[in-house]
Amino acid sequence: MAPGGDFASLSAALRSGADSVYIGVGDLNMRSHATMNFQFEELSEAVKLCHAVGKKLYLTMNTIIFNGELDKMRRLADHAKKVGVDAVIASDFAVISYARSIGLSVHGSVQMNLSNLEAVRFAAQFIDVAVLARELPLEDIASICRSIREENICGPSGDLLKIEIFIHGALCVAQSGRCFMSQIACN
Repeated sequence: MAPGGDFASLSAALRSGADSVYIGVGDLNMRSHATMNFQFEELSEAVKLCHAVGKKLYLTMNTIIFNGELDKMRRLADHAKKVGVDAVIASDFAVISYARSIGLSVHGSVQMNLSNLEAVRFAAQFIDVAVLARELPLEDIASICRSIREENICGPSGDLLKIEIFIHGALCVAQSGRCFMSQIACN
């Protein structure tokens, strides 16, 4: 899986062998102010590009959603469902709940901070793929994966919960996307 901030990087990811690409649209994603983002009306074309070569497209909707953003979130999720996005990557339960209600598959974002088996069991009620917390040691990742198989922990699709992990660290002073810069700067 590779990020695609615009059509050039999306195309480059596909040419380079990515099986799937994740993108953000507008400002409901964690990279909205740090990189290029797709516009609402470009989502359909991005999906077509990926699907034309047999690849998946995931839409990141992984920010905290405030009351004033609920309508925008619903419009984007409805549009994602309509144009064939393969899943949304989310952490806010408003997004997770709404996406599930319209039949849109959900992958749990790293911002969910799934760092133990109990959290994974709970999240499996709502998500088909869990992105584990970045800080987990390999032994914990292996143990969680083993337990998923042994206990037959399935997501809403009925399939075993799938696990994704980051293979690189955070580029900021953070744990699983939760920035601690202000805490460090104030101490």
